Amino acid sequence: MGKLMNMMMLSCKKATELIEKKLSRQLSAGERVQLSVHTSMCKACSNYEKQQTVIDEQLKKQGTTTSETQDTSDLQQRILQQMKRKDD
Repeated sequence: MGKLMNMMMLSCKKATELIEKKLSRQLSAGERVQLSVHTSMCKACSNYEKQQTVIDEQLKKQGTTTSETQDTSDLQQRILQQMKRKDD
């Protein structure tokens, strides 16, 4: 029983890693259970999860992640073109 409890308990550091992972992709069943158990007992991590969810939702509404990626890609292409011109 002790080994099972040890497997179920996460550090806050690991819990925050899972929270961040959860925002970008699906957690495994074991990870979901571990995170759920941890956040049910840890108010700080529970609050962190709520805050990160709100921040992520707002960023998605603004579309900053997609547009910034596109802007970066466009800028990279322009820089490469400029570098090629100077080499010619």
